[in-house]
Amino acid sequence: MAGVVTAEQTAAGSSALLDEVVVTGTRTPHSLKDTPVETVLLNQQDIQQSNAQNAIDVLKTVPGINTSVHDDVLGTYSWRANMRGLNFNDGYGLVLIDGQRVMGCGQSGGMGEYGVGLNQLPVDMIERIEVVKGPSSALYGSDALAGVVNIITKDTPDKPSGKAGAAYGWYTVKEKVNSDGSITQPDDDGDYRSTKQAYASFGDRPVDKIGYLVSYNYESAEDVSQSPLESLRHSLLAKMNLAASDKVDLSLKGEASNYEKEGNRDEDSWRIAPGMEWRLADGQTLAFKGYTYTWDFVHGTPGNINGYKYGTINFNQAEAQHTWQVNAQNTLVMGAEFQQQAIDYLIDNPNGSTTTVNKDVDTASLYGQDEFKLLDDLTLVGGFRFDDHSVFGSEINPKLSAMYNLSDSTSLRASAGRAFKSPTIRQLYYDIPYRHGDYYNQSNSDLKPEVGMGYSASIEQWLLDGQLMTSAGLFRNDVEDMVIVEDTGAMYDGLPLMLYRNVDEATTQGLELMTRFEQNAFSLNASYTYTDSENKESGLNLPYVPEHSFSLVPAYVWNQYGLGLSGTLTCTGKQYKDNQNKTSIDGHSVVDAKLWKEIDWKEMFVNKLTLSLEADNLLDSDKGDDASFRSGRAFLVKLDVSF
Repeated sequence: MAGVVTAEQTAAGSSALLDEVVVTGTRTPHSLKDTPVETVLLNQQDIQQSNAQNAIDVLKTVPGINTSVHDDVLGTYSWRANMRGLNFNDGYGLVLIDGQRVMGCGQSGGMGEYGVGLNQLPVDMIERIEVVKGPSSALYGSDALAGVVNIITKDTPDKPSGKAGAAYGWYTVKEKVNSDGSITQPDDDGDYRSTKQAYASFGDRPVDKIGYLVSYNYESAEDVSQSPLESLRHSLLAKMNLAASDKVDLSLKGEASNYEKEGNRDEDSWRIAPGMEWRLADGQTLAFKGYTYTWDFVHGTPGNINGYKYGTINFNQAEAQHTWQVNAQNTLVMGAEFQQQAIDYLIDNPNGSTTTVNKDVDTASLYGQDEFKLLDDLTLVGGFRFDDHSVFGSEINPKLSAMYNLSDSTSLRASAGRAFKSPTIRQLYYDIPYRHGDYYNQSNSDLKPEVGMGYSASIEQWLLDGQLMTSAGLFRNDVEDMVIVEDTGAMYDGLPLMLYRNVDEATTQGLELMTRFEQNAFSLNASYTYTDSENKESGLNLPYVPEHSFSLVPAYVWNQYGLGLSGTLTCTGKQYKDNQNKTSIDGHSVVDAKLWKEIDWKEMFVNKLTLSLEADNLLDSDKGDDASFRSGRAFLVKLDVSF
């Protein structure tokens, strides 16, 4: 439901959405309509009207993003999600929280020590999500070839306010069809499994200069594996802002979580992120920010057939950025950044061997951007980034973006940029093969870094005083020396041995269409994506990249009754599950629906109650993947209280 506004907002003015401010594409504020870099905004209303229990499910209707292999259940992996045919988990799409890159996997849905999942924050902690399309490495470094997803948390309020809620859901798990045609039923014979949520948040500004917000969230679910396995997650977010003077603002954010899956994994993570903004003079700002992130984990148990994995991953970052609005036509951004990833990790394999890795990787960077207007209709944004990587040396990644306004309601955008991406620690440095399901993986210290070029162009048209928007865009990504994992044909400890290696070139290219209509209480969003992907060496498709995908999202709000109804239809074409294109997921459609009722309570300290009923996968689709256990029809009842 990208960018939908409520009936109240529409009645107040059709420009509400057009005027919403986004920052991710250029690191400077722009209205959504005037940002020179292709951006899709998912605002608070979009999130509230969706059925999403995970952040990745919020993104499923954004053209160019494929999340169809993911189930909207806590504890299920999102490591196959991709943007424009390139995998987030493998570092081609950058995930940020409040503008800072995330690490870690497990509870977040990623895979591997480097894997990046999109579900590190509960949905109720998210204020908005900005999705920037196209190459973005000039500003954000590696991992940003296909684009950037910036998950922005709720801010400190201006007055005492809070929210609390609880939800209970039930869902089925579909049977699995084995390769020989036999059927394996879930151990609970298709009985309903449960999911639970509870959360509370409160914030205030006790004095003019200090504001704070504290938010706690509890989630549980019983997985989508053969046997019900309860997952539990406790999450805590705390923020504080201080106006130290008329020119200096200070901020401090802390995140902590504990995740457990019954008899399978135990994870603790925490992040501390301080920041300072100093307004040097009119039009000039100097910002300092950084964070330290630690993820401690234990996966499996001693003697486990898939290995016993335990260790710590740390990620540290520090950054300084100077922004200078020279005049109304020219804005300069310059910055310096340092990143460090450290891993101390062991895998006790079932054959008695131990795979070890203890490695630090550092990256020091300088970046710059010049945004300037030529006449009144043309905006050019030129940028570059210099990275000094502790393993692979120096790289320069340039980017050029342009926006041309054909009229007040018609805009053309285009961009081209280069990206450099190092192989991960897992791909390079594990000393011996490690067990991964029903095969072993072998690292390859001879891997070369990947280099990509990304191109995109789009046209956006606003009609009916901002009530109707339609856009069409083309994109292409060329990746040299893409790292894939491939069967060597050899056996190791009685199982196939897989090896990481470089592919000379891979490409993804395609078309994205999006239409949004909103009038009074009604809104309708539609999107379509065509993606052509190819491993140039083999001539085969890249895995988990459907050629066609489509979504349709209608919503209607009866303000006089406090009632709302929304639905989501997603259609996904065939996609392959492996680099050899031997197994596939069939094309399929999924239908979701949501009904909610708002009540102005105004009793005691309560302002409003919201009761909602959500139904996922109403048609009980197997999601084209009957060779795996997938979630079937699901229901959720939720009560929110705001005060």
